[in-house]
Amino acid sequence: MKKSGRPWWPTMCRACRRWQGRMLCSTCLTPDIMAQLRCQRCALPLTALHPQGDALCPQCADDPPQFDHAVAALDYASPWRQLIAHLKFKEDPAMAQALGALLLEQILKRWELKAPGQRKTLMRLRAGAPTLVLPVPLSAARLCERGYNQAALVAEHIASALSLPMRTDILLRPRDTARLMSLDADERELQIRGAFTVPPAQAALIRGRHVAVVDDVLTTGATLNEIARTLWVAGAREVSVWVVARTPAPAERTRRVTHWQDTQPLGMRA
Repeated sequence: MKKSGRPWWPTMCRACRRWQGRMLCSTCLTPDIMAQLRCQRCALPLTALHPQGDALCPQCADDPPQFDHAVAALDYASPWRQLIAHLKFKEDPAMAQALGALLLEQILKRWELKAPGQRKTLMRLRAGAPTLVLPVPLSAARLCERGYNQAALVAEHIASALSLPMRTDILLRPRDTARLMSLDADERELQIRGAFTVPPAQAALIRGRHVAVVDDVLTTGATLNEIARTLWVAGAREVSVWVVARTPAPAERTRRVTHWQDTQPLGMRA
């Protein structure tokens, strides 16, 4: 029993499998993971040499994506890669709330209005922040196969916490595509082209608004670039991307996997 009087049930951390009281323990959510400095445009990790503020990676300085802003909670590396896979492919929708909470923390760091005397429990976004949340949609065939849309589950948690509307009837995916995970960047772009639409009757709901699009992983950006183009054509003023995880550069991904493995008990290491 907690000191507050509420019942407390031990559980295993889904990342390290240690017994404790939360789905993700504080040992796994180390400061260097949660405080990663990222490109403001594409969410790639930046080095400590980059200035704070509107820092851009070299790629975005030369050739930015179609969307305007990006926020990511984590790098797409162990153990988070496996947890996202469980959410998507292992019928484990409970992970959506835990991962969504991590993403919410980073969104607040980027967009929260810090008014004098504001209560910590009151989460308000500053002027210019997104006012509408849209999950990356699944095609009807993929939704029928999986049974739920993992991006919508994460988006629902975030929108509820921020008191923002979340709609699943504005951004649609009428055309099914091949799975993109095994394709390179050019093949992904060809596969996803024209896959999304905003029904004309719903266009007024995004016209002139700053829209946040929620997904589980940002990899090459092909899907989210195509969505941003679709939303621009429909009249959106600005497009943000909020993702649970961002695939880092290969060298950085290797370093983070090694760091995580070195912190685990011998029996838990990959």
